[in-house]
Parts: sequence; structure tokens; C-alpha cells
Amino acid sequence: MAKIPGMLGVHLLDPERGPIRVGALTRAADGSTSFTVAETYLRNDDRPIISLAWHEPNDDGRTRDRLADRDDKIALHGSVPPWFAGLLPEGALRELVLSEMGPGDHDQFDVLTRLGADLPGAVLIVPETEPAPSAGPLDLDVVAGFRAPDPKGVVKFSLAGIQLKLTANVDGEKLTMPGRGESGRCILKLPSERYPGLPEAEYGAMKLAEAIGVNIAPCRLVPTSAVEGVPTDLLAHGDKVLVVDRFDRTVEGDRIHIEDAGQIVGAIGDRKYTMATTETIINMIRRFSTDHRADILEAVRRIVADILLGNGDNHLKNWSFRFPQSGEIRLSPAYDIVPTILFLPKDTLALRFVGTHQFATVNMHRFERVASFLKIDPKSITREVITTVKRAVDLWPEAAPPLLGEKRAGALLGRLSNLPLVKEAATAR
Repeated sequence: MAKIPGMLGVHLLDPERGPIRVGALTRAADGSTSFTVAETYLRNDDRPIISLAWHEPNDDGRTRDRLADRDDKIALHGSVPPWFAGLLPEGALRELVLSEMGPGDHDQFDVLTRLGADLPGAVLIVPETEPAPSAGPLDLDVVAGFRAPDPKGVVKFSLAGIQLKLTANVDGEKLTMPGRGESGRCILKLPSERYPGLPEAEYGAMKLAEAIGVNIAPCRLVPTSAVEGVPTDLLAHGDKVLVVDRFDRTVEGDRIHIEDAGQIVGAIGDRKYTMATTETIINMIRRFSTDHRADILEAVRRIVADILLGNGDNHLKNWSFRFPQSGEIRLSPAYDIVPTILFLPKDTLALRFVGTHQFATVNMHRFERVASFLKIDPKSITREVITTVKRAVDLWPEAAPPLLGEKRAGALLGRLSNLPLVKEAATAR
């Protein structure tokens, strides 16, 4: 079916310099889309980074070539190029968006048109032609000086992930949906019918990870009764929601750019589990982070936490980079730490780690091989592993039951003594 051609302007909202036009995303009548980088952005020697996929540290010539290269900026059959597809919601949130768009032949360009005013990071995508009816019912509002979509319905934003989540703002003791032209400063992770107690389990895992040195996004549990503006059927499967503060938004309402590893490598859909490995993530940190030593050790602590907690869903989209100010690239705080083995007892690591997906086969030698791959001192890596494991063994027996409940804490603590990593750390000096 023929599509209505259209054009979307792609901008980065820089808190200091204001909106910067990066380029345009265009849809043709055959449903194909292409992203063209603006010449003004290419010629800007002080351009903010939109994607590490198109960035070569210390080589602006190669960066320009990557930005101008068309190969990864074209998509067919109603899709948008992989980097932009990585901005779109997945799973239950995607289904909710499509239901609010109503009947019709909606493609990814339509969804991006609809949700472009409130995307992850500092990206603002706004129509430069009249929005097609296939984008669903929406009004236009002013955001950062642009005529931006204001969709009719609950969902005015995009968040990645399979779990149903919404954005909100704190209003006294209440959590309310963002108003017209606003962006939510926190994320609400809602109760699950399929996995009872999921918000509580994720909160417990996040706090246990924090206890052993992982830098987490601030989070808390809030009664569902405190949430306003959300249909009651979306809150019907539990009495708590998990509230996670967004690290891509400030209290003042500014947007801070972020990008997940799935976007960097172009992983779409289930390829977020298969298109790269944990070593790929660590190598990205080594290559791009402006404090890679600190961020590599942070990554090591997260990997250890995943193994000890049985988090089998730390895929590419759960690793992000944050651009807090010009010239600074850092690993973002950790998020989506879920003890999936409590719900799926046979679960495994989402990303392969030095040749294995099995929690029970990760040992100190595999971390040493990572150090060798990165050409860094293996002792610094193994020392961090040992310290992190010992913290868990010391702190979790007391901390886990209040966070997870006796039954779930018992299951999590009971598996620790059987993990090779724990056994090796216990005998290390």
C-alpha cells in the first residue's frame, strides 16, 4: 500500500546551545525511509555527538565520513533506519501505542512521528511536512520552539523494553502523567500479570547491586494508589510500581543525550541478544568513555552483579552511554537489573561472556581473558571481581530478606555458594 510521503526534522536539544538540527528523516511513497545528515551539522567543528556509531574519537575526518555514509541510514518496507528504530518502544508499550493510534496501516515512521517530541536522550524529532493520518490522532504543541506532536491518549513518549512502563512527574506525594509539551522525569514500571511481584523483585535487585558498588539509577517503590492519570486496568496486577529517576532528564526539564549499545551496533528486535557480546560492550567503553578506567571497573561490577543475582536480561539495550556535557562520554547508571532466575529458574546470561551464557561457568579466568583482550592489567580486573563478590557475601544475607522477602532471598542466597566465582573469591588473597 502506498504511503504518504513525509519529512521529519531530527534535532539535538543542547542545554547550552539550544536546538541543533542534525538532519532529516524522509519517507517515500513506497514506504522506504532515509536519513540525511544536514550540511550545517557536518561542517560544525563543535557538533554534539548524536551517535557513537558515527563517531571516531580524535579523527573528525572519519567522523564526517561516517555521518555522510548512506549505508546504515536507509530502510525499506515501512521500517526506519536501525538507529532510529532503536528509539521506538517495544513489547507491551508498543502494543499500547498502536492501540491508541487506532485502525490503519501504521509503520515505524508513523510511530516516530507520533512520539518524536519525547524520545530517549536529547533527540527531538518533529514533522517538517503535514503529519500523515496514519500517525493516529494527535494535536501539535510547541516544544523547544518547534511544532511537535502531542498524541491523544496515555502514551506521548517512547521508552525501550518489553516490560510495560510509563513516564511521570512527581507532584507532591502523587505521580502524574506529563502535561502538554512536558517530558516525564521518572519512569514507572508497572505490575505484571505474567510475573507477580516484578517491580518489588527489580527494586530489590537494584538495591542489592548498589550495595556491592554498582552505580544505579535512583529508584523506589510507590503504591499504585499514588499514580494518577493511568487507566486502572494497567495497575490491576499489583499494589506497587517501581519508580526510576531518568538520567536523561534534569529537574529543570533539560534533556541529556544518551544512547544504548543496541543503537550503536544497529541491533533491532531480538538481535539485542545476539549481535554482540559482553566483551563488545567493554570494548566500547574502552574506546569511547572519557574515563574508561573507571567505567570498565563499573562494567565489571555490573557483570558480577548479573551473575550473582541471576539477571538473564542484560542485553544490548540495557547498556547505555550518557553525554552529560560537551566532550564527555560516560557509561550511564545501571538500570533494568532483574533477578530473572526467580521467575525463569533455567535462565542464562543475555549476552555471551567470553564464550559462555551460563552463570555457573563464569570464573576468574574469563575476566582475565577480558583484560588480555583489552590489553589492561588483569590484576585490576580480578581485584575488582573479588572485592565485589566478597561484598555480596558479607552484605546480602542481612540485606536481601527485607528487600526480596524470605522466600526469594533464600533462593537467591542459596545459589551463591554453588557459583565458581564465589568459591574462587573466597580463597583469593
